[in-house]
Amino acid sequence: MPGRLATLVLAADLLAGLALVALALAAVALLPPALQAQTALDGYVRDGLRQNLGIRQQALQVQRADAALREARGNFLPTATINARYTNVSGQVVNLGELINPAFAALNQLIGAPQFPTDIDLRLPLKQETAVRVAQPIFQAEIYSGYRAASAARQVQEATFGVAERELAAQIRAGYLNYGKALRLHELRVATRTLLEEQVRVMSRLVEAGRATPDALSRARAELSEAQQRESEAQQLVDASRQSFNLIVGRQITEEVEVIPAEALALDALPTLDDALQSALGTREELRALDAGKRAADAQASVARGSYLPNLAVALDYGVQGNEYRFRSDADFALVSVVASWNVFNGSRDAARVQQAKLDAERISLQGQDARRGIELQVRLAWQAAAVAKQAIETAAAQESAADRTYQLVNRRYEEGLTSPLELSEARVQRTAAQLNAVFTTYDYYLRRVELDRAAALYPRTAP
Repeated sequence: MPGRLATLVLAADLLAGLALVALALAAVALLPPALQAQTALDGYVRDGLRQNLGIRQQALQVQRADAALREARGNFLPTATINARYTNVSGQVVNLGELINPAFAALNQLIGAPQFPTDIDLRLPLKQETAVRVAQPIFQAEIYSGYRAASAARQVQEATFGVAERELAAQIRAGYLNYGKALRLHELRVATRTLLEEQVRVMSRLVEAGRATPDALSRARAELSEAQQRESEAQQLVDASRQSFNLIVGRQITEEVEVIPAEALALDALPTLDDALQSALGTREELRALDAGKRAADAQASVARGSYLPNLAVALDYGVQGNEYRFRSDADFALVSVVASWNVFNGSRDAARVQQAKLDAERISLQGQDARRGIELQVRLAWQAAAVAKQAIETAAAQESAADRTYQLVNRRYEEGLTSPLELSEARVQRTAAQLNAVFTTYDYYLRRVELDRAAALYPRTAP
């Protein structure tokens, strides 16, 4: 009976898990195509951020900074140490018994009774001393400033990690878009080759029927050979872009990549330039890293200035000492110490350290100003490029539509025998060029949007 109950419970858990998976898949299926594309691309980005070796190295640096911060925090806590010593005494050493024994003998003579021992052996140092020391800093300026410096250094490393993540995310998204562009180009090359094969077949029949000259057939076959070569080049580009994308994501080089429909790669509305600038200047990790670096330099200056102040600590020692180990109440000792130190002069080294830290802080401040200007320029250029590319999409679409209509008209006239094969070939070339231009223009806008998202630190709030 217990075994059957366990089986039923396991089956219920399995059904519940399957139901959750089904709900998740249904939810994804109900998303608009653009959001589904974003979900797929975001999945690739997550995989890359998790598997990329460079990102993993940066994560280890953040963990190391965390450990350094814990080390700095530990300086506020007391320390406990056990010190033990055993000494084998030989030769001429100080023996306090040689001084005490004669005095005690004289006292015994005066009182007429052996009240005091006269065989004391008190050679220094004593053979053993074992003690526990607990020390607690009360005031030490370097500890407080050191903790601030470690905290700022940790923030610098965290911001550096964020920079690496944002750069890798942009590389992954751009890598997939290049792969998608290569796929679309290959599709166009395949369609062109198929069209030319049909054209060669028709032309062969026309030549056999005496309705076309052999030179037209030779021209059609030459165009077919060129189309086949272009198709092979397009296939090689697809393979190369897929392998490069897998390398960036950290997958097997030859692994297949999920194909996202081109129409599902629509992006959100282009943000305004002011919004992009506001996002960049308020979010870019480089600026946060420089701010944290300046705080670290200020903290280092405080560490150096702390050397001017006195240090105060208390210590408690408890242990046993003597010529043999005896753990009794008459053999132990306890010491309470208040320790103070003040560095009065050390050759102006502390003043030099303060000056170095101040100069570092000033240098980092100038770097921050320069970085803000550079980031603003990056965002402006990226936004302008994206805006121009977006406008070009409509023009390219209109050109493609016009070239397609022209080709259809010329092809119909050619089938009716009203135009020459050369005119048909020119119309086909113009349509293919317009189709290629539309692909290049569309994906150029996508890539420029990725660059804008990177420069303005918009991803993942905007996608693809």
